[in-house]
Amino acid sequence: MRWRLLTPVVVTAAIMAVTTFSHALGASDSPTLPRISPIGLAQKVGKSQARAFSGNVRLSVDIGLPRLPKLGTDGGADPLRLLSGDHLIRVATDETDGEKRERVALLDTLSEYDVVRDDTDLWLWDSTRQVARHGSVDALTEALLAFASPAELARTFTGPAAIETALFDTAYSAHQTTRVAGRDCYVLQITPQVQGTTIGSVRVAVDAGTSMPLSVAVYPTGSSKAAIRAEFESLSYSVDPAELRFTPPPRANVVEEATPDLPANPVRGAGKSWTAAVAIGGVDPDKVIAGLGTDSGRQKSAPEGAAAVLAALAGTPGTPLQSYLRMMMASGEKTPVGLVWSSRLVSLVFTPDQRLYAAFATPDALKATVAADEASSKAGDDAKAVGSHS
Repeated sequence: MRWRLLTPVVVTAAIMAVTTFSHALGASDSPTLPRISPIGLAQKVGKSQARAFSGNVRLSVDIGLPRLPKLGTDGGADPLRLLSGDHLIRVATDETDGEKRERVALLDTLSEYDVVRDDTDLWLWDSTRQVARHGSVDALTEALLAFASPAELARTFTGPAAIETALFDTAYSAHQTTRVAGRDCYVLQITPQVQGTTIGSVRVAVDAGTSMPLSVAVYPTGSSKAAIRAEFESLSYSVDPAELRFTPPPRANVVEEATPDLPANPVRGAGKSWTAAVAIGGVDPDKVIAGLGTDSGRQKSAPEGAAAVLAALAGTPGTPLQSYLRMMMASGEKTPVGLVWSSRLVSLVFTPDQRLYAAFATPDALKATVAADEASSKAGDDAKAVGSHS
């Protein structure tokens, strides 16, 4: 299952999906292409015929989070550092036979962190610590992997659900062209026309031949500097099958990961249009932070739920990561709907009943979305209670 929501601010989502719209749209980079309407181009994005591709993606993230520093010998490729800074990511995907196989590798100077998926089988490989974690692809993992390339990130803003909800709240333009990774591309510019969103505009470079997005840049309101940028530096519409296979090296420490105890549908949407939010259940920030611990601490008492997901992804040792997250939580604002944290692009709300809401929205707009969602949930519960007694 994929969540094509307007605001997929899943941690590491992020995570895991942003870089540089570095090509200036000058004459030398502006190929002549057949004219296409902006809405027609947006609709083509979700209909790419590319079933297999591989390439390197240059990533840049600056949403206002403090950088997670490298910690002496504990440095190296670390997925949590994708929350800020510049990165190089290798991506490969093949679903030509109906089964999804993909590899996402965060490349550092002397190390790498790989996520390798073979249909429902999942490996996480940390070369710095020589640890291979093995598990299965669950619903939350599927959501995270969905945003591992510019193509997936772009569909968030151009897919059918986004067009349907934002059609009357958005200005579209498709007058420019460019070249990305040697491919001729249309440039789709998307500009929200509503109050409360932190997004000023989104630019997507779409391969004219395959309709696959090759570059994405997200600009905060009032800023000419992109907060999220993603662009293929190299691209091939083929994949070496060996790149999608993983076998732990002989001296690797192999850890079998139990599937986290998560709700059947841990991620859902709340609100509408550009201020819509992603809601994730079962997130208690204090328990998440305490559950990370150190490696030895994890062995004594395994983390659960969201803490288990974060612990499996974390290359950063437990204690420094705990300190980092506590610092973030300490800067949050206590409000009637819960603890509110915000940056120049993303706002978060941690509710008392352990729900996390995240959106490309101002704190006030997100608080209004949370309050409306809670009122709707309460009304639904009341209706069920009345029905059960009638």
